[in-house]
Amino acid sequence: MPESTHLKNEKNLFLRLKKYQDKEAFLAAYDLYTDQIFRFIFFKIGNKEEAQDLTSATFLKCWGYVQEGKLKSSDDYKSLKSFLYKIARNLTIDYYRQSKPYSSLEEAEETVVDFSSVASDMDHALELEFITSKLKELKSEYRNILVLKYINELSIKEIADILDKTSGNVRVTLYRALEALKNLTRDHDREGTITTIK
Repeated sequence: MPESTHLKNEKNLFLRLKKYQDKEAFLAAYDLYTDQIFRFIFFKIGNKEEAQDLTSATFLKCWGYVQEGKLKSSDDYKSLKSFLYKIARNLTIDYYRQSKPYSSLEEAEETVVDFSSVASDMDHALELEFITSKLKELKSEYRNILVLKYINELSIKEIADILDKTSGNVRVTLYRALEALKNLTRDHDREGTITTIK
């Protein structure tokens, strides 16, 4: 789907949800974003069943906001997609807090996830397995931005909306995250492994 068409569709869905609490629009949004939200959660927690539950919870919570008339454009989110990602991110953090006590939000986000278990099901499995094994060695801020950009394939603007950062800040952080990942792979004997995420 062309980018302009996708943006028009999302704006239309957002308007229908905001003004009319349109159930059909909500189901269309579910179809449009459920795979992306599931993938985002799964790569953070590494458990398929739990990721499915949290994905459902994300959309249920969104529908709750719609029914309560709380869905509106704000500084907190600038699109339906970024709103859903924010809900999913918060639910994932809550999931970690409930499964293990953490002293801070940062500690919850620093939780190590074993991404390598899904590598065999994806393109470039060897490269992805190696890269994802290194992701857990990065700090949370770098890991999150790499997952959003290269696994969930979000734009810089979308990532900025989700993380409450400027596009410039996201670009700088992404550059630093890639450099940190490259440094971790520098001594690896398979040259070019990193090329899949450049």
